[in-house]
Amino acid sequence: MKNIIVAALVAAIVVLGFVKMLDHQSGAAPAASHPSAYERVISTRVVRCSYAAFPPFLNIDPNNHLSGIFYDVLEEAAKRLNLKIDWTEEVTYGTINTGFETGRYDAFCGGLWPAGSRAPNTAFSRAIVWEPMGVWVRGDDSRFDDNIGKLNDPAYKITDIDGDATTSMIDALFPKAGRVFAIQGQNISDEIQQVMTNKADAMIADYISTQRWLEKSPGGVKNLASEKPIFVIGVTIGFNQNEFALRDMFDVVLDDMDRDGTIARVVKTYLGDKSNMLFYKKSEFMPY
Repeated sequence: MKNIIVAALVAAIVVLGFVKMLDHQSGAAPAASHPSAYERVISTRVVRCSYAAFPPFLNIDPNNHLSGIFYDVLEEAAKRLNLKIDWTEEVTYGTINTGFETGRYDAFCGGLWPAGSRAPNTAFSRAIVWEPMGVWVRGDDSRFDDNIGKLNDPAYKITDIDGDATTSMIDALFPKAGRVFAIQGQNISDEIQQVMTNKADAMIADYISTQRWLEKSPGGVKNLASEKPIFVIGVTIGFNQNEFALRDMFDVVLDDMDRDGTIARVVKTYLGDKSNMLFYKKSEFMPY
């Protein structure tokens, strides 16, 4: 029995040595690692930004010229970091992470709501501004005027955009309500039409986008949370999940721009006397 064990050990050692010899002869080198987005940015001094139209955060005119709160803030942040922004690619909100995975760009710079559905694949910067959210119903609908909580009933339906941050808001406030589902990329007009045509009873949406629609169609919808936002949500820059060094670098300079009033001045440039439709600090908001 002892001889058998010794023979087995010798055989194992011989096999292991043979395998190591083959590895050495093959000259196989370890797979080369790709530089991180942060390393590439520091090397080239260029940040490749993707974007999507999200007025007033990112405006795209008919000649494809860009402007907006995030455009100005990112350009100033890059200047302070001795970097250049290359506005590389227009994308949709549903395809942001595809470009991260293929390395086509380093950040999404058009304004992004942090959503739990995005968290496994996206790192978010500090909020540049905080956007108030309302619960909107048809302008002639008085069923919920006395109690917004009535919406928390299977008899009523709320618009729900797949993967959007508003999904978690609906889950928190109106978990019993039915849903009218839509895909990401649907604009505010499409969402409002769901309410206007009675396909949905309500929607959760930001003040600014809905107010812009109301300028063209006064009274079409009304906000049940007009006295106090139902939620506020940070508007951020998005990065690939593991790019913490790149995100942190921008967070430092964004803090500087907040303290010295640059962000407030940029917001006022685009919103004027409506600048109070955005918050600069989460502490300005108290729960509904």
